[in-house]
Amino acid sequence: MHTDKQFNAATIERLGEQSGWLLKRYRSEFAKDPDSQATKSSRSNLIALLHTIHQVYGASISEDVTNALGSTDLPAESNK
Repeated sequence: MHTDKQFNAATIERLGEQSGWLLKRYRSEFAKDPDSQATKSSRSNLIALLHTIHQVYGASISEDVTNALGSTDLPAESNK
């Protein structure tokens, strides 16, 4: 049986990998064209996942995942 600590570590690792992939995708799209639909979609997907993690797993896990990612500061969308 897994302890809460083991479960949390495995959960954080898995969620960190998934979030990291989306963050990498967003940064790649942003570097190509900050105003493209692909950039907006990638940004939206990342925000949605981080929000869902917070809702499903709670603030503690959400904070751990965000910390594992490093900076997730996303530039505001332009209104072109």
